[in-house]
Amino acid sequence: MTTTVSIKRADDEAGSDPPADCRYHRRCAEPCERLATEPGDHAELSRLACIRSFRRRDAIVYLTLTAVVTVLCFVGAYRYFFDLGVAGLEASASRELPVHVQRLERETDRFDTLLLALSMNRDVIAYLKGDHSRERSEAINDILRNLNDSTGALQTYLVDTSLHVVASSNPDGPGSFIGRDISYRPYVQRAQPGRVVGYYAVGTTGNMAGYYLAIAANDGAGRRVGIVATKIGLDRIEQDWLHGVERRVVVLDENGVVVLSSRADWKYRLTHAITDEERRRFDETQQYNRANLRPLAWNSVTPPFGDRPFVRAGLPGQERDYLAVTASLPELAMKLVVLADPSDAERLALAQAGFVAVMVALVALLAHIVYERRLDTHEQQLAREALEAAHERLKTRFERRSVELRIANEDLKQQVAERIESERRLRNYQDELIRTENLAVIGQLSAGLAHEINQPLAAMSTLSENAVRFLQRGDTATAQFNLGRISELVTRMGTLTGRLRSFARRSSGEIVAMPLVPSIENAVALLVHRLEKEHVAVKIEAPPEPLFAFGETVRLEQVLVNLLSNAIEAMEESAVREIVIRAYRTYGDGEHVFIDVLDNGIGLSDAVRERLFEPFFTTKKASGLGLGLAISVDIATSFGGSLTCENRPQGGALFRLMLRAAPSEGNASC
Repeated sequence: MTTTVSIKRADDEAGSDPPADCRYHRRCAEPCERLATEPGDHAELSRLACIRSFRRRDAIVYLTLTAVVTVLCFVGAYRYFFDLGVAGLEASASRELPVHVQRLERETDRFDTLLLALSMNRDVIAYLKGDHSRERSEAINDILRNLNDSTGALQTYLVDTSLHVVASSNPDGPGSFIGRDISYRPYVQRAQPGRVVGYYAVGTTGNMAGYYLAIAANDGAGRRVGIVATKIGLDRIEQDWLHGVERRVVVLDENGVVVLSSRADWKYRLTHAITDEERRRFDETQQYNRANLRPLAWNSVTPPFGDRPFVRAGLPGQERDYLAVTASLPELAMKLVVLADPSDAERLALAQAGFVAVMVALVALLAHIVYERRLDTHEQQLAREALEAAHERLKTRFERRSVELRIANEDLKQQVAERIESERRLRNYQDELIRTENLAVIGQLSAGLAHEINQPLAAMSTLSENAVRFLQRGDTATAQFNLGRISELVTRMGTLTGRLRSFARRSSGEIVAMPLVPSIENAVALLVHRLEKEHVAVKIEAPPEPLFAFGETVRLEQVLVNLLSNAIEAMEESAVREIVIRAYRTYGDGEHVFIDVLDNGIGLSDAVRERLFEPFFTTKKASGLGLGLAISVDIATSFGGSLTCENRPQGGALFRLMLRAAPSEGNASC
């Protein structure tokens, strides 16, 4: 938010109240000396701390109000558009619901009249009363078979008063019911004359689900003589739902079990928890033929807005919210539910509400910008008038200040030059100290390296003399072997001198990503003769993957050689001498790489620990400048790390070098 402040007029007296033209003058607790005595340009005054504070407060208040209004508009628009979208979704699902209901009722209603007529058929009544002659049986089988074939039912059959099947539309078929006791089925228990009752169940013979219709048959005297029943399949409806229905459609029976569904994996799932008594009843009636009735999430939920019925349904872990439009089918003891997914309506409502919120925010911000610009224009005019009136006074002050600044500038240039020169000298002194310490370490290493070189030289002299004699004798194979040994010794000497030359070269000073394990191995190799002489074992523990850190190889090796040398000297009186070098990396906030050098020497006293990293402090009686650890700390700090020490509980000291971790690949400068 751009806000400016007007200045006091030129004819106002210094030390008076804040100018009346300032929009913030009523908020100030004290007179504004700056505005009263030093009127200046508009941009300069706008940077005053008090004015900036008022601006920030105004900006926060206005942006907060704008945000609140925008959020309220967003919520209101979202609620309106979502409710509008859900209403359209409900209307569409409500138009679709009667189609499914009529289709399901047509599949069952067309059998009611046929069963009623069949229950009044004289041949059927005579057969149920006990006339099982061959002619009567053939006539009954033909009636049942023709009726079954013409209607498309799965099976039509007759049940006597003992609730045993005595005739069927497929008397010789593999799935025939003839002779079966079906007294456990509720539909034969509830069968009544003149009224067809229905029941959904899974067949126990062929494990085929279907809807059973039954009606009781009475003789002329009104006595019950049996039951006429048929089994119809609803698979055709379900197949149409599986392949041609846009929304989810499910049919629940009176037990809350999904018996028909447009989702195949929802079928035979429970929409509520059942009791042990209900599970025993299912087993007794074999309504679902002992099918594994697994649960289906089916819970009523409160919609975000409005009072329309929403259901959270789905397989466990895959639940979604649906708009549920339900129709009860009391004649079938079922309930048909159309589930409409409100995701599209929600996304559309979010987009429309977002557009409304953006437009409200833009209008509010544009209105505020126009208001601020009008104020700025007025205040800038006042500022120009005040600046013109103060021009002459400021001109004199400027000339006086210019002379003072020129003098101060010359003094500042001289001080800067002196500081630059002092810094250059200090850097040179530090480099020389590091170089001196490095050369001192090289002097200590040279005796051991001389021993390492003398042995190969003596061996080379002997092998060369022998090679000449073998050549004189014509034994070229032995001479060739001796020459090969000489080549290996030369390579070994070159490696030793190369490490020493690498350690002695000047540091480039460039901080790059470098591997740590090779530097550790080189430092140990430089001290190998001393380690063998002092009978010190070195153990390097490092992860299998490469460790990279930001630093410089030569200076890192100097630090490691210094730490190893101190560790060797600390273990002069130890019976078992072992140095462990442990390299590892930490992850998380501020990744680092650590190198721990552990010894089992005498450790560090409190007095030594306090001054351990001070320049020229040393515990060595015969040699040492006392600069090794001080230089090592400076090197670690220049790498962006640190060097610390502590005593180990089991004895000895631990020096920990912390460096900034680098990526495993790349050597770009830090």
